[in-house]
Amino acid sequence: MCRDFAHLSIALLRALGDPARLAAVYAPGLSPMEFHAVCEAMVDDAWWVVDATRLAPRQSLLRVATGRDAADTAFLTSFGAPVGLTALEVTAVTGQFELDDPSRLTRLR
Repeated sequence: MCRDFAHLSIALLRALGDPARLAAVYAPGLSPMEFHAVCEAMVDDAWWVVDATRLAPRQSLLRVATGRDAADTAFLTSFGAPVGLTALEVTAVTGQFELDDPSRLTRLR
């Protein structure tokens, strides 16, 4: 769902002639913690986060990958022989996140 909203935001911004790109992020402020997709828009020569879902505080987002769309930001791409996943562990320590003020611009780390 978040990827659909990110793609829609990107398409609308680009239709207005504004540069936009997709950012795959990890969102420890999401409940439960999970990977997330957001849009970044170029405003005054800087990239700013646009999260149409508002599911996680933007200050908590950690960049994993950036690209034109989801095809550029895949978490795993395998060519050739099959790949088997034998283990996966993600650990994050979180505290209280400040409330996200949607009227303020926020940048990804």
